[in-house]
Amino acid sequence: MKPSDDIGAGPGARAAPSRPADRVLETLRHDAVTALGGVLSGFWSSIEEQVRLAALAGHDYMAAQEDRVAVLDLSHRALELATRFRKSIETEFEQWLADRPPPPVADGLSLMSEGELEVQLAAQQIIELMDHQFLHPLAALDERLAALAARIGLEGPRANPLRPEVPVMAFVRLFHADDLPPGLRSTVFHQFDKRLPAILSEVYSKANATLESASIGGAQSQSHGQARPAGRAGAASAPAPRRDTGESWVPEGGVVEHSASSDGDIAVTESAAPAYGPLSSGLMDVLAAHGHGAAPAPRNYRDLVRDQLHQWRERRDADEPHVGPADGTGGQALSMSQLLSVARMLQGDDPSPYARVLVGDDRRQLGEVIRDELLRGLRELGVDPDQSPLRREDEDAIDLVGILFQSLFDANDLLQQARDIYSRLVVPYLKVALTDDSMFNQRGHPARKLLDAVTEACDGNTGETAQDRDLLDYAGRVVDRVVDEYESDQAVFRLASDELRERLDQQRRRAEVAERRAAEAIHGRERLQQARRSVNDIVASRLSARKLTSAVAFFLDRHWRHYLTQTSLRDGPDSQRHLAAIGVGDAMIQVDADASHALGSAVADELLALQVPLAECYSSCGMDADAARDAVARIIAALALPDTPRSVHVPQPQDDLDDEPQDAALQLVPGHAPAFEPTIAARMRQLRVGQGLRLIDDSGRESAARIAWISPLTARLLIVNRRGMRKMVVSPEELAALVGAGRVVVRAVDAPFDEAMKHLWQQLNAANDGAMSSAAG
Repeated sequence: MKPSDDIGAGPGARAAPSRPADRVLETLRHDAVTALGGVLSGFWSSIEEQVRLAALAGHDYMAAQEDRVAVLDLSHRALELATRFRKSIETEFEQWLADRPPPPVADGLSLMSEGELEVQLAAQQIIELMDHQFLHPLAALDERLAALAARIGLEGPRANPLRPEVPVMAFVRLFHADDLPPGLRSTVFHQFDKRLPAILSEVYSKANATLESASIGGAQSQSHGQARPAGRAGAASAPAPRRDTGESWVPEGGVVEHSASSDGDIAVTESAAPAYGPLSSGLMDVLAAHGHGAAPAPRNYRDLVRDQLHQWRERRDADEPHVGPADGTGGQALSMSQLLSVARMLQGDDPSPYARVLVGDDRRQLGEVIRDELLRGLRELGVDPDQSPLRREDEDAIDLVGILFQSLFDANDLLQQARDIYSRLVVPYLKVALTDDSMFNQRGHPARKLLDAVTEACDGNTGETAQDRDLLDYAGRVVDRVVDEYESDQAVFRLASDELRERLDQQRRRAEVAERRAAEAIHGRERLQQARRSVNDIVASRLSARKLTSAVAFFLDRHWRHYLTQTSLRDGPDSQRHLAAIGVGDAMIQVDADASHALGSAVADELLALQVPLAECYSSCGMDADAARDAVARIIAALALPDTPRSVHVPQPQDDLDDEPQDAALQLVPGHAPAFEPTIAARMRQLRVGQGLRLIDDSGRESAARIAWISPLTARLLIVNRRGMRKMVVSPEELAALVGAGRVVVRAVDAPFDEAMKHLWQQLNAANDGAMSSAAG
């Protein structure tokens, strides 16, 4: 493996933290241009394939031919387009560095063709979506770029050269009006829209880490008078202490869910730099928390994990001597070809032994079961494991795969069918680990991307709907093909992950619709509750301490109440119609008062004036003309006699406004309001849509979730799982109680494989720390 593939040689560890500001800017420029240039890597070949497939499926030969000619011309100009694209991005950095901003472009009025208008609208839509998606990373980047500008000596506000508008408009400027026929235009921009978010996510993460490292290094140099060696950006440093009031708190990882693996169309380029960062920021934070991120000469992650793994295995074997392979008698270690032969034989065998471990029916470690199955296979091939023991590297691969798969089950809500799917993948992933352990280091590894896609398809999927069952079945078929076809070519994993990712994109669009519907339903209910509470107060204030005839009181308590609720919902509480509806009730009270004083002519005039408003009120209650006339006749009869009995009317009890079933996760103490810390509640009020969460059930199992919507009326948060299904609707105070009880963790949600790697590291580290503490005691 190339040295650049090691975590120790990652981009965050190349430069010292005290580098000059101009070198920091040059690093930002180089990293951004390199990464964003990858948007067009393999772009036109992918478009050409889509056009070819569309031509086969379509019936408009002339339009298809026009698209094919246009995309072929663009493919021939691919190098020129890529160069112009990179140049546009470099120009933004030059403008940012210039003493004066570029002169404004003359804003003359001109007519745009329909094609130009469509391109501009598509670009604007992409920019708006990216601005919203990367709101918090961009805000942090703006602040750090402003600090960098101050260090360089630049004054005045400057546009962020990495804002989403830069690559989008650079892409738009590549084309003339006649370069993209109508049929090709949507395909090109859809492909660009799919590729850009994942790359922007990495660009912002890397840029923020670079700027943070530079600012920390500069502060240290000024404080101590000299440059000090430091570890990886963002992992070795701790933020300055601040008063914890909740007002300046920023949730870990910002508010946008990790999306590095969300795009199956990103090609892994054959270059020294990986398409994705070596490790997720979350795992780097875990390493830093255990003292491995601040080493002067950081070691690569593979060695760190293996050291912990060896300590864990030595402790386990010492405690349980029967666990693991039999001690060799000095014979030659088992060769890789022999081990792969056994794994190939096991790849098509019954995976139920692994499935039983994953769901907890078998209490052994999965690595132990894998090892037993390998030894059984060796004996069937006539190899004595006692004479040919496993190599230490092979032992590492077995244990890592075992802990990895168990960690995936612990970190996600995986059910029955997921158990079967995962158990079939154990042996193929063992073969990958035996031959290429970069899977544990590199987030762009094809096998890693497939496991991410499979987990997203299965996480929280109960198969209740036809779409859910179809997604599970499709994931199962993809995994079956991997099991059948994988020998040594990892392209099998890449093709499988791309296919499953396409299906996940369709599911995600359906989930977005379901989320909007759920949010609309909750919002509608909250508006109704708010209107009913307001109307209840109005009605109670009119009925209290007033003696009214029973007919007028009944009208106010029933029909007028309903009418007020309808006008408040439809027109708003401050609308003229709602204010007029309030006036109808007040007028009826005045009519009743005048009737009690035998003011017959005034009562008659007032009832005539109220004829139309009363008709509208009764109509809003669903009463027909005859029923409305009967109701008015009863009121007139009651008001005709001054001595009609009158009394203070008590409003009728209303239905429970909070009759929405409470989420089971909120029932921490049945019958009691959950207790919460005010500081934590203040933090929860700062969360935004897209914030990642980890939900922990009664058994300690975690699952990924995020905030899909925040009510503008009550500030309640709609929390959904990875597939957009509702998990709970909570107020900031209720969420604070769940956080305080350890049932919710507020942090960015990494890709499933990254989460499993964090669990793997934490499990090994905790086990070894516990063993060392016991030995010391």
